[in-house]
Amino acid sequence: MRSVKKGNKALFGVLAASVLVVSACGGSSESAGGEATGGTAEDPVVIQYLHRLPDGEGMTLVQDSIERFNAENPGIRVEATKFDGQPDESYARIHQSVVAGDGLCLAQVGYDAIGASFVAGDLLDVTEHASPYTGNYAEGPMAQMTVGGAVVGLPQDTGPLIYMYDTAAFAELGIEAPTTWDEFYEAAKVAREDGKYIGTFQTDEVKNLMSGHAAAAGSSWFEGTDDGWDVSLDDEATAEVAAVYQKLIDEDLIKVVGRWDTAFTDALVGGEIIGTVGAGWEPAFFLGDLGQEETSWEVAHLPAFDADNPSTGPDGGSGIAVVKGCEHPEEALKVADWYNTQVPDLVSQGLVVAATTEAPQTPENIKALWNGQDVYGVLAEANERMNPDFAYGPTWPAVGAVLNETGATVSEGGTSMQELFEAGQDAAETSLEDAGLPVL
Repeated sequence: MRSVKKGNKALFGVLAASVLVVSACGGSSESAGGEATGGTAEDPVVIQYLHRLPDGEGMTLVQDSIERFNAENPGIRVEATKFDGQPDESYARIHQSVVAGDGLCLAQVGYDAIGASFVAGDLLDVTEHASPYTGNYAEGPMAQMTVGGAVVGLPQDTGPLIYMYDTAAFAELGIEAPTTWDEFYEAAKVAREDGKYIGTFQTDEVKNLMSGHAAAAGSSWFEGTDDGWDVSLDDEATAEVAAVYQKLIDEDLIKVVGRWDTAFTDALVGGEIIGTVGAGWEPAFFLGDLGQEETSWEVAHLPAFDADNPSTGPDGGSGIAVVKGCEHPEEALKVADWYNTQVPDLVSQGLVVAATTEAPQTPENIKALWNGQDVYGVLAEANERMNPDFAYGPTWPAVGAVLNETGATVSEGGTSMQELFEAGQDAAETSLEDAGLPVL
């Protein structure tokens, strides 16, 4: 896996300069300066926190967690607000807060929007305050909260790509969970002889799944230098992903179907789909349509592109970012780290926790549903396997939209995997140039 950390750090100056151009209306993305003023029980520092966590029945509510923090830290008072809209709507809300200067200090931001939010001038560089906390998180997720060498917050949850499969169905076919893509190919042929699929190409989740696969294969996609962005959706690692999936599609060894289409659900319930790659957050609900409390399904690691260096990539996840204009960034990071390391609270919210401070305990209902397996233990291992050099570029929303649009037409005899990534490469270069960011 090639490293891009040095280049990303070198690009910080380019990024910072670009913010002045792209976000003239919203101001610059200045670093957090000055010392923490602290607070007292009579006059506490107030930290406003905007989140999108579900806060569902049976979960440890965000407010309940925050009340514990406030009781333990009388000099800081956290005021948490739940945002009920879509992620993109929440980012608009964050931007409005920055422009208005209304005191918002912390906000939940998806990893795929971190770069765009930073370049838009909505996030603060808090690198100088981050060092006491960065060691509390897996390297891959922590990298997602870093843009061009600037730490903008701390990771909360992750979505490492994993493999989910029906152990009973596999046993009947005499196959095992594949550990490499070569093994996957051979097992898929056996399954198809019995009319079953051990994998899918999900036409409505292309941007997430294929970027995650590229990361697992060792790609970075967006690499920084002193002079600008080097975009590499056309590199060897991505070409390997394209070749693997094209072969599987051409030979009808994986089912081409929308993840959120009823056809996927029908194939899963009907036993046609007996395995698939998915995100680490899916086990919490993936088998719900089976209507069973116990099944023979289990989770495994993503098949490796390199057997000697098994890796995975991100599919979703978010962090708590420090919003530009926050007057108390040091205290804000303290709050973010405290909440992000309340592992049982976050697991109750259905999250795959990025923190490594304690092992997550798989809820009993999830364990029973997944054949008695310690699912969250596997997911914690997957976090450690995540490519730490892959990060979404600052114009990722535009690139992802093209990947999803093009990916919806991928099929045998239709749009090819090579054409998919070519479209993504073109979109990445064009969107960066349109944003005034230099492209090599």
